[in-house]
Amino acid sequence: MRNLNLLPSPRPRDLLILSFIFLWLALPIMAQRVTVSEGISLRKDDFYQILGRYNDRYLISSDNDYSLELSCLDDKMRVLWTKELELDKRLTQVIGIIPQSQSIVVLYQYHRKGDYFLKAHRYTPDGLLSDSITLNTYKESFYTPDSRIEISEDKTKAIVYQVEKQAWIEIQGIDLNSLTNMWSARVSIDAFSFFKEFRALIVDNTGKMHLVMEKDNRRSRLDDHSLELIEFGPNMVSPLTRNISLRDLLSRQIHFTYDNRHHRLTGVGLESDRDQSWSKGYFYFYISDEVVDTFKLIKQPFSEAVLSRMGDANAVNDKGIEDLEIIQVQLREDGGVVILMEESRKYERNTSGQNFQFGPGSGRFTVDYYYEDLYITSMGEDASLDWHAVLPKKQYSQDDDGLFSSCYIMTAPDHLRLIYNDEIAYENTVSAYQVDWQGEVVRNSILSTDYQKLKIIFREAVQTGVYELLVPSERSNKLKIVRIEF
Repeated sequence: MRNLNLLPSPRPRDLLILSFIFLWLALPIMAQRVTVSEGISLRKDDFYQILGRYNDRYLISSDNDYSLELSCLDDKMRVLWTKELELDKRLTQVIGIIPQSQSIVVLYQYHRKGDYFLKAHRYTPDGLLSDSITLNTYKESFYTPDSRIEISEDKTKAIVYQVEKQAWIEIQGIDLNSLTNMWSARVSIDAFSFFKEFRALIVDNTGKMHLVMEKDNRRSRLDDHSLELIEFGPNMVSPLTRNISLRDLLSRQIHFTYDNRHHRLTGVGLESDRDQSWSKGYFYFYISDEVVDTFKLIKQPFSEAVLSRMGDANAVNDKGIEDLEIIQVQLREDGGVVILMEESRKYERNTSGQNFQFGPGSGRFTVDYYYEDLYITSMGEDASLDWHAVLPKKQYSQDDDGLFSSCYIMTAPDHLRLIYNDEIAYENTVSAYQVDWQGEVVRNSILSTDYQKLKIIFREAVQTGVYELLVPSERSNKLKIVRIEF
């Protein structure tokens, strides 16, 4: 999330709407239409969220410690109205804003007379309150609960949880359709181990929780390397704990997703065998809900062709790829996975050239961010490697936390589209790789930001239709919403 104030200063009646139609490259009868909203003033203490499309309108929320606002844009990206949504007139903290098909649910907590309350409001797309309920009370709490939220894939269930007194996790399952408590649980933890071993907390479409911790992921303890999976949900009397052995596997990263179609937890990771900044291949496994003992692990080393393009070409024995990260996993209908990986790294340096190892130096401290080639691969459930491709990309920036780098993955029935900034600069070209489900790749240009005062953040884009994308642009304390139609 980024900062904004969705109440702009007085603006002229005639709004400046920028619309572009660009020529297509390499794709037959392919064009893009780009519409850009007016500039909206930003404030440092606000957070915004693109909620999506409701009929022919688009909704954006912004919140801070004092207010929550909802703004509506029309199909020409003009701001039609901005409304303040009324929460309790006390110190409130928004925990989550969940867009549903015909409404918006806001979960928040507030303080009154020594107690904290968890509450839910439902609003219509017109910003009208249609339902309100108190979901929980934290009695005589001496500190503000650090509440966190996870949302199911279909946005009908949520989990709100807090790590309490370094000794347990207080967890509450919520039905977002009916705004009711489904279940609650308290899971005992060892605080030191938990924060080091915690990997994921996922809620599936039935409201069931899947809490995953990874233990003994060290070269010296590979015989004991394992996952601890704690599950709890509707119609369960007590949490179910399962231990899954990952013996002889040193993982650099594991990305967890719940497959609601096949009712199983899916893990995709990068494997190493010397240090955890280096990967020699990737792996995939699933743990079924329906068959408790089901566990299937599939390993795939990087091919020589991929290593020659992305790895150390001079390596003789230990061949691999450094600084590779899994950034997204797409679940296939047949039970396989499509994995998107990216080379990314950062360097911290003092511009005076002094080394911090021997004490603080003078000069400005700078962080360089590099986001480079993408690697995409599709694996079948039977361990088959269907196709894979290296997609060249080079992005470099300084002191921006890599905000404008990486890419957005847009899905369509017959392809994926990976959209990114060619360079991190004020005048830039936006490009895309289109990859169909047989692995055929085409690259084309989408738009140019020359003279348009755009700096687009694809990390925070939201797909609002099969061929439509909303993406924010931030520059000089101004927010613009960019709609791209294919």
